[in-house]
Amino acid sequence: MKNLLSTLLKVAVSGGILFLIFRKIDTGLFLETVRSANPVTVAGAAVIVFLTQAVSSYRWQTILKKDMYVPYRKLLSIYLVGMFFNNFLPTLVGGDVIKGYYLYKSSGRGNVSLASIFMDRYSGFTALMFITTVSVIAGYGLIQGTGLEVMFALLISAFLGMSAVIWVGPLHSWAMALLQKVHFYGLNRKIDATYQTLMSYKSRPGILITIFVCSLWVQGTAILGHFIIGWGIGMDLSVGYFFLFVPLATVVSMVPVSLAGLGLREGAFVYLFTMVGGTQEQALSVSLMYFAMMVLVSLIGGFEYVRMGGRKELAVGDGDVEEMRGAAEGAAEKNR
Repeated sequence: MKNLLSTLLKVAVSGGILFLIFRKIDTGLFLETVRSANPVTVAGAAVIVFLTQAVSSYRWQTILKKDMYVPYRKLLSIYLVGMFFNNFLPTLVGGDVIKGYYLYKSSGRGNVSLASIFMDRYSGFTALMFITTVSVIAGYGLIQGTGLEVMFALLISAFLGMSAVIWVGPLHSWAMALLQKVHFYGLNRKIDATYQTLMSYKSRPGILITIFVCSLWVQGTAILGHFIIGWGIGMDLSVGYFFLFVPLATVVSMVPVSLAGLGLREGAFVYLFTMVGGTQEQALSVSLMYFAMMVLVSLIGGFEYVRMGGRKELAVGDGDVEEMRGAAEGAAEKNR
């Protein structure tokens, strides 16, 4: 019942925001804008969405290789399945939950699975904040006097504060002291075990650098994908605005009150891009068309989920087990 109410609430929020947006725009002009899209640019955006998932899977494999080896094709399948669940069942079984479940089922190592998913998300957000910071510095003149300077400053400061708590020793000790007070079904011990696994990455700068570069590529190409769609519908705005506004809209869409960020993201796009000369119809078109590309690509994850037998058979096959065992033994020998 709780999940059902949560789902209905998120549907209501997304539907309500989209209803308000569509009330304010010229629906006929919006449809005309969508129909005017260059098919090549739309196809290009779809390719970009798939490639971001492919590179993200490689990033995940790089994160995991310190503790275990999982074949790339297996991780790509799991990543696409997670994307499918994010878009179609975001409140019942989130994509990160499903990825963690399948990885744990394959490896039996819960703390490593959780730490890898957190690191995967964190590295992506770090790259997003890095791009945002560089974009704000380079393009400050584009937003000066709009009030967005304060929003960006708060966002970047909040991220730096969170990162300090995660990585700085004294702050980490303070946070762990607070966690010691949590005694709900051994939650504190589980968090501590996952955290210790996470901290072990400090001694592997090569891994950290590789996943950061991957994350820069993923976030940067996603922003360019939005720009390509905008260009394809005749949106005559500098790419610099996209590097400023897409990260901010992405963060807004992460607030867990809507269905897969739908509505929140579109509202942010309309608000931000109309401030700099874009029309409401263009801003809404870019956001919804890119989201449509993500939904389309995520259908591959649905096929993968069915092909691999759903919950029962997304475990590692016999050949993969031997491959993983050999790689694990090699990694253990290397670490001695």
